Amino acid sequence: MTESELQSDCSQCVGLCCVALSFDRSDRFGHDKVAGEPCYHLDAAFRCSIHARREALGYDGCEAFECLGAGQRATAVFATRNWRRDPAVARQLYGRFALLTKLQEMRQALMTAVDLELPGNLDGERLSLLERIIVLADGHDENIDSAAAAVLAQAKDFLRRLADVVSV
Repeated sequence: MTESELQSDCSQCVGLCCVALSFDRSDRFGHDKVAGEPCYHLDAAFRCSIHARREALGYDGCEAFECLGAGQRATAVFATRNWRRDPAVARQLYGRFALLTKLQEMRQALMTAVDLELPGNLDGERLSLLERIIVLADGHDENIDSAAAAVLAQAKDFLRRLADVVSV
């Protein structure tokens, strides 16, 4: 398992962070944007039209966001479906992006836990949870919601238990 599994590849994404997410005007975002509406700086090729100037224009929050590869994974699952013309498909895509973001965040936490030098039984549990997350996050099955919810709940419980082990 490598850190490259957690890197976003915007060239393989349809700008999901610029469409699916909402943000409020602040010192990090130059305007309000509701979830599901494209940022008005997103061009027709799903690229940021102000990318080189975003910090100067008040969009450094965009640079701070990292989907950990959820965007390209969600885009790949919906590559053959017309999400731009079908609002129902778009909602499914945005939901998949949100779920994959959670899976990738948990994947990162479980990968990082290797540095804790866990006892064998806990490391085995960590690896088992990590493998289940990898299968869900890297697969193309559209129906992962219940399996993802289950493994995320188990992984959260595992991380809570780790806190007791680490603090000893």
